[in-house]
Amino acid sequence: MKPARTVLISNPASGHNRKAFDRLQQRLARYPLLEQHVTGSPAEARALIRRLAGTDTQVLAINGGDGTLACMLGLLVQHWPAERWPALIVLPGGTANMSAGDIGAAGSPRRAWRRFFRWLDRGCPLDAPAAERHIMQVEGLADGNIHYGMFLGTGAIMQATQYAHSRVHARGLGGEISLGLTLARTLWGLARRDPRFYQPTRVRLSLAGSDTAAPAAREETPMLILAASTLERLFLGIRPFWGQGDGALGLTTIRAGAAHFPRTFASILRGRPNRHASPGNGYESFRTAHFELDFDGQLNLDGELLAAGRSCGPVTVTARGPFRFLRLT
Repeated sequence: MKPARTVLISNPASGHNRKAFDRLQQRLARYPLLEQHVTGSPAEARALIRRLAGTDTQVLAINGGDGTLACMLGLLVQHWPAERWPALIVLPGGTANMSAGDIGAAGSPRRAWRRFFRWLDRGCPLDAPAAERHIMQVEGLADGNIHYGMFLGTGAIMQATQYAHSRVHARGLGGEISLGLTLARTLWGLARRDPRFYQPTRVRLSLAGSDTAAPAAREETPMLILAASTLERLFLGIRPFWGQGDGALGLTTIRAGAAHFPRTFASILRGRPNRHASPGNGYESFRTAHFELDFDGQLNLDGELLAAGRSCGPVTVTARGPFRFLRLT
């Protein structure tokens, strides 16, 4: 059987790639049928995707971090006909690699690459186990650009992000270890209402395409945590979205002053929200296809910090896709 035409796109500036890229290139040189491209800027990536969209590429492997993956998926949405989207392989070349933990070649970067090389040795079979995921298209931010991502958050997530950048990633730690350390420190700060972490953000949330009985438009609320994702599993197996329905976006909010926070949040992280995780106590979760946020502040989109403001209008988040991701074993 003829191997599927496979293209590998690498971002050498991603966190893990900065350490291992030259060594990987030596190994990849053994596969002359694998078409390889290295992109150093969004403009280079855009030009490459536009060119590849006119080819018979069947599999697109993306070697980079969460931001690289989001950029590439956004370019597919914009420049590649949806009916011809290739199957995708995600290789964890970044610092945190949260998306790869859900839809990528599972395991550490070294283990993920071993599985990718085994897949190449088998002739690039298209019948590998696969998962479908959407991407979030985010509009209305202060910079006026359209952004894409698979995880979005604000509230205490911003303080957690700043802590990760200054105290965890700065020490060279990455992957799920860095995310776990950041989570533990953030939860300790929230439980103690440490002002370095406990900084609610006032948000007006509007829902559309939700299969819940929630009103479409809501009053402005001080949100301790607001998180949305198209992933099923976040880092360390966290599954914090328990809303019912078939919307592609999971959205969870925790109001400032939410009751029984330490016990309830621990159950949410396990994916088994307890009886205290109710709207009356300040906890809500939805499945939706679209929502809007009206607030002044910042949000985290796959690790990138972006500004939002009421003067710019609401931030709109819409599910695009789905994409088919091969999960190599």
